[in-house]
Amino acid sequence: MRVVYRGDFDGTVCAAMLMELDMCDELAQTHPHDIQDGSFEITGQDILCNLPYHPDCHLWFDHRSDQAVEAGAVFSGGGVLYPSAAKLVYTRFEKDLEFLGKYKELVDEADLFDGGLVTLQHLNDPQGSILLALLLDPRTSLGLRHDYTISNLQWSTQIPELLTMHSVEEILTMPHSQERVQRYREAEAGARQFYGAHATLDGNVIVSDLRGMQLPIGNRFLLYGLPALKEGNISVRIADGKHEHLSVISVGHSIVNRSSHVDAGALCAKYGGGGHEKAASCQVSPEEADQAFKEIIAACKA
Repeated sequence: MRVVYRGDFDGTVCAAMLMELDMCDELAQTHPHDIQDGSFEITGQDILCNLPYHPDCHLWFDHRSDQAVEAGAVFSGGGVLYPSAAKLVYTRFEKDLEFLGKYKELVDEADLFDGGLVTLQHLNDPQGSILLALLLDPRTSLGLRHDYTISNLQWSTQIPELLTMHSVEEILTMPHSQERVQRYREAEAGARQFYGAHATLDGNVIVSDLRGMQLPIGNRFLLYGLPALKEGNISVRIADGKHEHLSVISVGHSIVNRSSHVDAGALCAKYGGGGHEKAASCQVSPEEADQAFKEIIAACKA
């Protein structure tokens, strides 16, 4: 079987457990949009993790709020929304395979991070699994830099197998990991300044238009702790996509003011994207971007 997964912490923990279960002969990372637009081919030999549902796959593990009803009864936990895709894999196999218990702490950390349950205390001086999660998160933007000893894709693709043999602390001390830890630590102050300068509060919505800008390395939660933005309960950001002909709109719940009831995944699904209840995104053409950006902001205010 091939495990096709999103290369963030949640998807990586899923892939590690499936390797431990001897259900993985090959790993492949891809982006959710590539599944949705059909540019990444999926077959009956594929197990999808932390990615949108595809009808041709063998198994699907995810906790996407925009697809839980129609596909969840078969693949995704009986329609129950779990905090992480890793929890789905763990729950599916833990009763039959006691040795999977060694992943319980990692699964709990995936719940914390992917379920939007982290706090500023976790992020002020991240260590262990939280630090690894930040390094793996595509939205930390480490992958936008290309001056590492090995590429970010090469490094991140090694992590699932490493997790089957080493602790998170051991992985973080390895040279290729240390290269990224140092880059992350050095960039944190600059990221705070960047988002402080380019994010504004529109009612309850933290708005940032970053088109035409190089995104800084930094965790996606830090703007919620900035003094001028603490009253916001949800953020809407637009930035250039990986491909120049697309703009990416991201929606995320604040980890400081948790009063928003907007389902980010369902909202972004209306624009061809999707995701989870507390974090989601969509990709739109530049011609549609301004209107979609305004409509999503308005929906978050309503």
